[in-house]
Amino acid sequence: MNNKEISKNTFKNTSEEDEVDLGNLFKVIGKGIKNFFNFIGSIFQNIFHFFILLLIFLKSYALKLGLALLLGFLIGFVLHKFEPKTYVSNMIIETNYGSGKLLYKQINYLNNLANKKDSLALSNVLNINIKEASKINGIKISAYQSEINSYKAYDRYLQKTDTIYTKGFKFEDFKKRIDEPDLRYHQINVDSKSKTVFSIISPSINKLVENDYYRNLKDLRVNELNQRLHILNKNLVQIDSLRNTYKKVALKKAENPSSSSTIEISKRENKKNENDIELFNTSNDILNTISWTNDDLKIKNNIVNIISDFDKVGVPDKKISHKKYFQLPLLFLGLMLGWILIMQLNEYLNSYKSNN
Repeated sequence: MNNKEISKNTFKNTSEEDEVDLGNLFKVIGKGIKNFFNFIGSIFQNIFHFFILLLIFLKSYALKLGLALLLGFLIGFVLHKFEPKTYVSNMIIETNYGSGKLLYKQINYLNNLANKKDSLALSNVLNINIKEASKINGIKISAYQSEINSYKAYDRYLQKTDTIYTKGFKFEDFKKRIDEPDLRYHQINVDSKSKTVFSIISPSINKLVENDYYRNLKDLRVNELNQRLHILNKNLVQIDSLRNTYKKVALKKAENPSSSSTIEISKRENKKNENDIELFNTSNDILNTISWTNDDLKIKNNIVNIISDFDKVGVPDKKISHKKYFQLPLLFLGLMLGWILIMQLNEYLNSYKSNN
């Protein structure tokens, strides 16, 4: 057999082996695709099976579940008609110096007192009479953070934190990691049987975080801002004085013309204009800084700033989730479901015991 025939046989064997390998590969791929679609189909089949079982269960116990809902609604409706009206109001506040954590702690403490009906302790903390305190149903707090405020908080975080730690730190990561008390704005919600209690508890709530620690922080910050304002105003006066000096010098030179050439006079005039423009820009920068510092001083002058106070007269609570005719049907439905499931479990255990 010559070399040419050997090469042909070798090529033929290699081609046949490649065809076998490709065939096996396509079989494996096809089997994998088939298994995948079978898995997807089994998921939908199980969902459909569970749905049918649920329909059979509801059909079997529809009467009992319906009676439970109806009974709960009737009892809740009667109780709703006879119970006193509930009024709600809210206030929006801004916290400074990291006082949000203490504020949340204090509000949760007040809410616990209201839930326990400890009117005496609640009246002492809020500085109101026991009768008014007994009408408070709850006091809750949550972050009041619109999307734009969230972005502002994210920008402040990036400015205050080292770039080594904030590299690749996205806004979504910031929203997940930030705690509600660390945010700037918060909303306090109060519901009460009295519609006039809200305005009289506002001053006491505002003073919940006024302790020596935060007062010292506030005094230090306010003093720092006042000193900055004093320095900025002093610098502004000096710049204005310097500009006036430049003007006087220029006027005197204009009154005493020398033998200087027109080119030299033009150069001096351009230099004077450049200096004046530079001083003018510096003066504007200082004025802007003074404006920002004054705004910061207004905010930092209090530990807690009230953005929107409680209404003088509360509005009726219209949330359906707070109504008895909504709560009791769900409660009765849950109890009925629990009883049915316990009975079915008992039947299964009895049949399992008899079969074994």
